[in-house]
Amino acid sequence: MNKLYPAIGAIALAFATPLAAATDDVLPTKGDEITKFRDAGSWTIRANETRGSCFASYKAESGAIVQFGFTKDESVGYLGLFSQNVMVNEEEQAVAFLANGNLYSGVATGVGASIEDNYEGGYVLVNNPDFVRDIEAGQELVVFPETPETYVVDMSGASAAVYEVRKCTAEIDS
Repeated sequence: MNKLYPAIGAIALAFATPLAAATDDVLPTKGDEITKFRDAGSWTIRANETRGSCFASYKAESGAIVQFGFTKDESVGYLGLFSQNVMVNEEEQAVAFLANGNLYSGVATGVGASIEDNYEGGYVLVNNPDFVRDIEAGQELVVFPETPETYVVDMSGASAAVYEVRKCTAEIDS
């Protein structure tokens, strides 16, 4: 098991095709106006003024950036992973991950926008409302891409971050 190091390129998480419609108002893209809302422990809550939504991010000890967010009704959530100096596989691949003991899966591909320059990676969308509750539990995520590797993502403090993302979303939506 790896602790989310530069091999993130092998993960290359991106949005799943059947959920693409849900991405229009939630996934950050290059060129969006993104501002800092506030900090929640090691997580930074960001408002995406372009999309009218909010998300949380933090930089792991490895230098990788972890992001998560969800639609206003919390029916669709996403997890994003980004790293520097990686080759991102743009081919579709299945990705599964365990969050709070529950298994989630999706199709991953391509490159997504990061909150910092020179970072590459992407997102996986999940259309299960339990996803937000499982992220809120703040435990480790275990990610299983279509590679022989497994990656562990520390989600410590995610409960406070989920609370602040909800608060930010309510404020930006009003």
